[in-house]
Amino acid sequence: MAGVSWPTEVSKLCFALVAEGVVSMFAMKRFVLSLAVIAAIVGVSSLLLAEEKTSAKSEVAWKQVGEAKGVVGMAAVGGKLYACTADKKLQVCDPAAATVEWKTIGNAPGPVVSMGVVEGVLFASTNARAGGRLSMREAVETSADWKDDGHAWCLVGMAGASGKIYALVDTKEPGSEPTIMAREAVGTPEAIAKANAVAPPGCDGLPWTAATVDRRPPVGALALTEVGGKFYVATKEDKLFVGNPTKPDVKWEPIGDAAGVTVLAGGDGKLFAVTKSGKLLMWEPKSSK
Repeated sequence: MAGVSWPTEVSKLCFALVAEGVVSMFAMKRFVLSLAVIAAIVGVSSLLLAEEKTSAKSEVAWKQVGEAKGVVGMAAVGGKLYACTADKKLQVCDPAAATVEWKTIGNAPGPVVSMGVVEGVLFASTNARAGGRLSMREAVETSADWKDDGHAWCLVGMAGASGKIYALVDTKEPGSEPTIMAREAVGTPEAIAKANAVAPPGCDGLPWTAATVDRRPPVGALALTEVGGKFYVATKEDKLFVGNPTKPDVKWEPIGDAAGVTVLAGGDGKLFAVTKSGKLLMWEPKSSK
């Protein structure tokens, strides 16, 4: 009850019962002592629970290292961050610099929604209105052409590992949840021609597969990356998860606060992120230190 102190009310009740002769003073003292012990236990348990929740969140300690206004996709390689912007530009920066400055080095392949990197090659996917295409180019700080590399429908996040591209796929249909699909990062002309021969219209290029294992990410997943052999997912509920979708028994473990993150990139043992407000964040997982 608001505005009422329950210890005071209990004390009044106890004195009333003793005065009426309902219970003895000795029994009442034992009763009050028991209440005090219970209250102490409850207080300690609440404190431990609060500490447990705090320690769970403290595993992730984001540090702002700069600004990333308009960034819609990002990849980390060679100590640099490459990013595609909402106005279809490709930029690069050094996240370790005292003052992070983005330099435009070319154009994005279109309205990009996600980026990734595999063995020094940048990949970027465009939205469905632009045909949902995957493009690739060398991760160099000079101008270079993007090469079309097949279909990439509904990709919202990408991570490269062991010669494969793992993609977070979200159709955004009512009642649907994102899934994770994979494909080879690079294929021979023969493999691509074979795939194209049986591919339905609009699904050219190397095939994306969900394989036979359940690779579903956490509910509300909106960004994906890989660093240090671990995959990280940020969700719409501002939670950060870690797991490994390359294994059939993937379990996503919550490790902390995603801090409003919408874009993730991993490289050199560090996790980089862009928030809804355009802040560039960095966190170095303990296993990478």
